[in-house]
Amino acid sequence: MYAIIDPDEKVALDPYEGVIALMDERTHVVNLAPVSESIDRLEAIGMDLQNSLDPSTIPLMSYPNREGIYINLGRVTNFVYGSIAGLVAAAVIIMAMGVVV
Repeated sequence: MYAIIDPDEKVALDPYEGVIALMDERTHVVNLAPVSESIDRLEAIGMDLQNSLDPSTIPLMSYPNREGIYINLGRVTNFVYGSIAGLVAAAVIIMAMGVVV
């Protein structure tokens, strides 16, 4: 691995050795900037997924001033699941009592 100083003159720097020398003619020059950007984006998505476990954090792609959105989403989800479970339990109790509608 080396850092290219001048691609026209084929001069490169070896960062581990600290040596500036001519590049090997058989070596191909590759632009790794798109790969690095993709890795940074994936790292941000992974950190957002990890941060979603903390209810006081903000999602990565959210509007400003959305602190605590995970807490509100958890409350709404629990309310909906509780309502569905309550309606199912009430229907089972009504059917068990033999009340015909």
